Amino acid sequence: MADLTTFAEMKCKWFTTIAIFTFLSGWAAPRIELTRVPPFGSLADLEGRVSGVAPEACRVAVFIYVPGAGWWSKPYCTPQLTTIQADGTWKADISTSPTDVHASRVTALLVPQLYNEACVCGLSVLPAGARGAAIASVTAYRQDPARRPLRFSGCDWWVKTSPGQVGPGPNYFSDSTNNVWVDTLGQLHLRITHRSNLWQCAEIVSERTFGNGSYRFELATAAAALDPNAVLGLFTWSDDPAFAHREIDVEISRWGLAGQSNNAQFVVQPYDAAQHLARYGVPAGVSNSTHLFNWETNRVVFQSLIGGYASTPAAVNVISNWTSSADIPQTGDENVRINLWLMKGMTPTQGQEVEVIIKSFQFVPPGPPAGASLLNPFRLRDGSAGFDLLGEPDRQYQVEASTNLEVWGPLGNVLGGAGAARFITTNLPEAPLFFRALTMP
Repeated sequence: MADLTTFAEMKCKWFTTIAIFTFLSGWAAPRIELTRVPPFGSLADLEGRVSGVAPEACRVAVFIYVPGAGWWSKPYCTPQLTTIQADGTWKADISTSPTDVHASRVTALLVPQLYNEACVCGLSVLPAGARGAAIASVTAYRQDPARRPLRFSGCDWWVKTSPGQVGPGPNYFSDSTNNVWVDTLGQLHLRITHRSNLWQCAEIVSERTFGNGSYRFELATAAAALDPNAVLGLFTWSDDPAFAHREIDVEISRWGLAGQSNNAQFVVQPYDAAQHLARYGVPAGVSNSTHLFNWETNRVVFQSLIGGYASTPAAVNVISNWTSSADIPQTGDENVRINLWLMKGMTPTQGQEVEVIIKSFQFVPPGPPAGASLLNPFRLRDGSAGFDLLGEPDRQYQVEASTNLEVWGPLGNVLGGAGAARFITTNLPEAPLFFRALTMP
């Protein structure tokens, strides 16, 4: 590693680690990447590349997840592992049965040659033993072209639609841009519309599974002003009925009772079991609020705040706190869902269309950051500059720049991913430039 400059770890109230780099080369940690992911419905092979290891000493374990059918080892149970070529490339057939082309997730693990975990056949969760044996891993998500895709808060989603009435409600759901859209500020709009003599509701579903961690939803809508018959749901859901569909909810609704002061609730399903539900009220006049839950292995910690998220919020900004330790579901194939619907399919109380605005969604992995981020800066001929960040997936980093390592100015945020996340900015001085990435709480 050449010309590497780094600062020691620092602690502040709003970030946990700082790493500063002026140049980075020779990054040689074990890594696996996907160079070709067949599109949804394709019979083509999956292709990839590994680096930072001796190819002859490792293999690739490939798994696909088919909605409704679970996880499967690919190409077969015998052989279960894929050989890596001398140049680090590899190829695997992931369509060895008719339903495989409908796989929504593809995971490849870089494993030792002597990997001997059991073949995976239809499990709802990829076994911990398989992931634990991995030297490195990568996951790709495939979108069904029949579904309308949506990009919101750095994540891929799809928009729900239905030809008839379905749950929740039951209601009609529409994927029209009248019902679901993202504005120029990056905010999500969900709207219950009245078209063709039908009330049509809105829902988006994340393409990926997140697992244990902190789920944060920031609203740019006055929760207390929501129509009494409408429900705003911020939750996880699995089509697998195990663990009550792995459903954990924040729900904003008066459930048809216009005079109800408690207009929201925290829930770990089933809602009618003891210690599974807590009602609370978002005060009138609060037009910006954050609602979150930390899903741990043995409990779920809920919180609602006035304004944006804060790791140590002022007491005056805390609307409600609640912890449930009863029957906590294990993570599996659940997705994040955000929906706006009508209780029992009832008409809004004033017969008017209903709209909510979600400012942002953020998922943060459990525990402290894995380590300092690695930055590889560059400058382009047009005067712009930036860097590739090798950080922890799903961690948010605030980017700052300096010409003297003393005075720093903010440039924006970047979300860590499975590979390098690129950040580019313009109108920077010609002087030597330094970047740093602050790990957000």
